[in-house]
Amino acid sequence: MDPKNAIELRNVCKSFKIEVADADKKPGLLNKTPTKTVENKVIDDISLDVGKGEVLGIIGRNGAGKSTLLSMIAKIMEPDSGTIKRAGKVASILELGMGFNQDMSGRENIYLKGELYGFTRKEMDSKVDSIIDYSGIRKYIDNPVRTYSSGMYSRLAFAIMVNVDSDIMLVDEILSVGDAVFRIKTQQHFKKLAKSGKTVLFVSHSIRDMAEMCTRVVWIEGGKIFKDGKARDVCAQYEFMMSESPDIIFDSAQSGDAESQYRLAMMYRDGNGTFGKSEELYREWIRKAAEQGHSQAQVEYGDILEHEGKRNEAVPFYQSAADMGNNDAKLRISSAGPQDSFRIELKRAAITIGEQGDPLDQFRCGDIILKLALSNDDRREAFSWFSKSADQGYLPAMQQVAFMYRDGAGTSKDLKKMEMYLTEACNRGFMPSITLLSDLYFRGRVIPKNDAKAFALYLKGAELGNGNCMYQTAVMMRDGVGTEVNLEGSKKWFSLFSLSSLGWNCIQIADRMRLCSKADLNLIGKCYESAAAQGIAPGAGNEINLSLAAGTDDWKPLIERMRFLAENGNTDAMRRWETSIIPVSESRKIILRLSNGICRPLPFWIPGVSTVSGRCIGTGKGPMQT
Repeated sequence: MDPKNAIELRNVCKSFKIEVADADKKPGLLNKTPTKTVENKVIDDISLDVGKGEVLGIIGRNGAGKSTLLSMIAKIMEPDSGTIKRAGKVASILELGMGFNQDMSGRENIYLKGELYGFTRKEMDSKVDSIIDYSGIRKYIDNPVRTYSSGMYSRLAFAIMVNVDSDIMLVDEILSVGDAVFRIKTQQHFKKLAKSGKTVLFVSHSIRDMAEMCTRVVWIEGGKIFKDGKARDVCAQYEFMMSESPDIIFDSAQSGDAESQYRLAMMYRDGNGTFGKSEELYREWIRKAAEQGHSQAQVEYGDILEHEGKRNEAVPFYQSAADMGNNDAKLRISSAGPQDSFRIELKRAAITIGEQGDPLDQFRCGDIILKLALSNDDRREAFSWFSKSADQGYLPAMQQVAFMYRDGAGTSKDLKKMEMYLTEACNRGFMPSITLLSDLYFRGRVIPKNDAKAFALYLKGAELGNGNCMYQTAVMMRDGVGTEVNLEGSKKWFSLFSLSSLGWNCIQIADRMRLCSKADLNLIGKCYESAAAQGIAPGAGNEINLSLAAGTDDWKPLIERMRFLAENGNTDAMRRWETSIIPVSESRKIILRLSNGICRPLPFWIPGVSTVSGRCIGTGKGPMQT
């Protein structure tokens, strides 16, 4: 056995005999379904090394073999074939109450468990107070454990396990019954154990706990190791598969999960590749999701009833969704009927304006129709207007189209098209899309995790002056996630992040200092330089002017900075580039290539997009963002 390993599994297999229906036999007496005995292979030729000091998580669907694997490592059951080696003493919590005598007190059970772990009574005398204090149930420690709640069981079992000085700890889902304070306590303890060289194997259905508590995660599927790697990477891939696999969605919907029922309804509505289009099945599953309390399903099922003239039946669904904060439901309850005269006139006016062809007006038209929507037909019409605006290069419309592809609102759910529209907006420097898509790649919950793409977008956002992107870029450079380790680069971006909220303040202070008779030109230059590094074009412009006045060449890198900002849609940078010291021919090339449109005020709120004072509206050529 490798001395670096705490556990080694080699070609381990385990099967159980189960009864299944026998279709070859006729029903017997009382029409009882005949059965036959078959072997169910739960663990199929698994080989695995667990290093000393690792906190290893094991994830997988129900029946994947997680608990069976831990039971074999704990010697509760033996493998059919293969070998399992362990280096050191093993302690485990594999089932609530396992090893406890129900009629004995908590204190007496501490000694009982200690004896099972190989400790003498004298050794346990020195540990018992620490165990009781750690469990936090001293008040009840002399009561029979049959009077304990599941949380008290869990606390006592965990307190015993962590105080018996074992080398390997096996924990199977037991911590899910603890309260939030206890869970935080266990997380911190596992981290300390890993640093001290202890080994922990942890099974849980809580993917968040896995990502936070484990250094490494193994994903078991069908009795085999499907993935093995860094905890956050494997957990992100698992979550993505669980949320996007049609078969898993169908199984979860059948078991009563409301979110899965809603997603299955959308598949039948849109005609997913696995499930054909079916209005009947769409209605059935949207009704089930609504009855289970899914707020958006309640709105859509209410719309179906409303369309059929059954408003009295629709209102309770609207009211339930409204009570959960669904704004669409609140609007439907507030409306006088399916459509009142003003809503119709407003929609007509919006369409008339949108038909003029201006991308901003097309976006406004879609926004109004979406807010007035009482059916999926209305949402489809809104989607059409957003698409027209996006096709002309209007970036907020691109992001809105991406949202609707993500949610399946007004169109079929299509995560690839969502990614495509967000990518196009990112390429044109649209900051809301840059921060959104980078987070999606980093977390891997809607689209597959991709640290390299996430880092590239965070870096672009950082260079455009976004503080959150600066911080994330610094962290990824420091940890070597999505890029090579770069401690100097990390230090630079941490420093810039610390000043990211002071960019305009630096410009204001520098402008005021220039009016003083004894101005500190060095400090003024640093202020403008800091603002320029945060994506503020006036900072770069003023620093260029100072450099020219001083007769130095410091302005040359800043010209490239100005170019970068202009190429990514900063209209202030575009204007300054056009009037800069760069030769007119070069300046015109940049301006004509970047924008073939005009800038106009945009004084209204855009859903999902931060409010801005101006937006550059173009004809599809180049970035459109202020």
